[in-house]
Parts: sequence; C-alpha cells; structure tokens
Amino acid sequence: MGRTLSTFTQLIEQERSAWQSFHRALRKEDQQYFDALFRAAKYHVASGSYASKSSPFEAMIVAMLIESYKKNALLEARVSHLEVFLNRKGTFDESQRPPLPSSKTKEGR
Repeated sequence: MGRTLSTFTQLIEQERSAWQSFHRALRKEDQQYFDALFRAAKYHVASGSYASKSSPFEAMIVAMLIESYKKNALLEARVSHLEVFLNRKGTFDESQRPPLPSSKTKEGR
C-alpha cells in the first residue's frame, strides 16, 4: 500500500511551488531571502509532521519564524559580546555607534 498523505517535506515543496510567481516578482536580492525561509521550514520537518491541528502552511510559517528568531538572538548576543570586548579595550564609544541601516521599501527608494 502506498502513502495516502503527503510528507511534510512534500508539503513544503508544494507550498513553495504555489508561491513561485510571487518569488519571480521579487527583486533579485529578495529572492534569496524567500528561498532561505523555505529552507528554514525544512529544519523542523519532524515537528511540522506533528502539527495536525494547524494547516501545513501555518506550521511552515512557525518553523520559519523560529529559525529567524534563533538567528536574530544569536546576532544580538554576538553584538553584545563585541560591545563588551570593545568597551574593555577602550575602543568603543556608544555615542559613535553608526545608525542602523533602514530596509528599502517601495516608498523609501
């Protein structure tokens, strides 16, 4: 007997295919981030398979958010560590911190 339900990995690929025209419409530099989101969802295939109460896409979005949050937390920790290191060396002055780059939006171009 064959499998009657798609695996979560197959569902991710089906969803990615459904968003292909959206992907093509993105700017080239944004397409890589789109691709990274769907790769991130694959890191949580096991938990996605157990998310029977939600739609597959909701489970994918949560998996993407988890990976994004983990990466953000890691980067925040690295920045804090570097600031402490530079403060100890006396080479970091909080008042000289450059402003954060703003993301380009349609209105901000």
